Amino acid sequence: MAFFTPRRAGAVGQDLGAALLCVLVFWLPADPPAQALVALVVVGMLLRSWWPLPAFVLVAAATLTGAVAGVTDDPFLAAAWTLYPVALRWGRRRFLPSVPVVVAVGIGLLALAGPAEAGAATRYAMTSLPAPAAAWALGAQVRHGRLAAEQATRAERDRAVAEERLRVIREVHDVVSHSLGTIAITSGVALHVGGDAEAMRGRLARIESASRRALDELRGVLRAVRDGDDGAERGPRPGVQDLPGLVERSRQAGLPVELTMTDVADVPPGAGLAAYRVVQEALTNVGRHAPGARCRVRVTGGGAVHVEVDDDGRGGTGDGPPGYGLIGLRERVELLGGTFTAGPRPDGGFGVRAVIPVRVQEAADA
Repeated sequence: MAFFTPRRAGAVGQDLGAALLCVLVFWLPADPPAQALVALVVVGMLLRSWWPLPAFVLVAAATLTGAVAGVTDDPFLAAAWTLYPVALRWGRRRFLPSVPVVVAVGIGLLALAGPAEAGAATRYAMTSLPAPAAAWALGAQVRHGRLAAEQATRAERDRAVAEERLRVIREVHDVVSHSLGTIAITSGVALHVGGDAEAMRGRLARIESASRRALDELRGVLRAVRDGDDGAERGPRPGVQDLPGLVERSRQAGLPVELTMTDVADVPPGAGLAAYRVVQEALTNVGRHAPGARCRVRVTGGGAVHVEVDDDGRGGTGDGPPGYGLIGLRERVELLGGTFTAGPRPDGGFGVRAVIPVRVQEAADA
């Protein structure tokens, strides 16, 4: 840290002005012995920007000596001026209740060691100690406020980092998991079913297409994270209009899916993306946990986008902890003000439900 900066030069100028004012008001005229004390007071006040604690001790000692000797009636204003940066650096709010005690002790000491007249000494003491006490209280309060602001800023930064981490996890999972699931299902069917060369080439082509799509989407997510973008520049995001293609790819991978969409023409992009991800993850889980099960997808627009995905398989029971995909979907939907549920259905199979308010998303996009 530089010893003398423009900011510190301004502070020294203020200290010099305060020192001259105190000397003119409380110390002049000064005889030769008092002049040495005046010099100590001025030097101490000028040093407060560099060494506040030694500066306070020096100024307080010189003022107390002058008061006992009867050469000044400074009510410890100079000492209070140098005490403020001490409290600003080391002050604690829990010490504030002890300030009245310190004031009372100081008044008693000054009354005993002050000028000869007891009444004058007591009056001087009572007018001298409140200024340092107020300086300490103010400095401690300001320090507490600064620390609280720093803690709030740090907490906000940590929260933003955590949210960004969760966003990246959701994006990577959403754009890659389905493609990898499609690859696994298609390759499993090809391995166990076999078939002629033409059918095998078709399955391999679907595997290649899914692999390239997963790589492209992963590159897009990583590019957005690297550039600090929310993903708007990595190409159009999928929405409800892309659900037929998603369902068709699942069918080609061997998953029987029935899709019904109603009143979805005016679904905004944010709600459409969330609906797409819900269906995508649900189909991925059906292919992973209930291969061969029939799946029904219903998406309805209007005041809110209702997404329902049901299967008749005998996959997970829902007793274990939910996977990262379902957790990410719940977070994504709830960020838009919606609700999300997933679990076994009473008549068998597994069901996923999501309600995504359109009005909230429209307000966010406006």
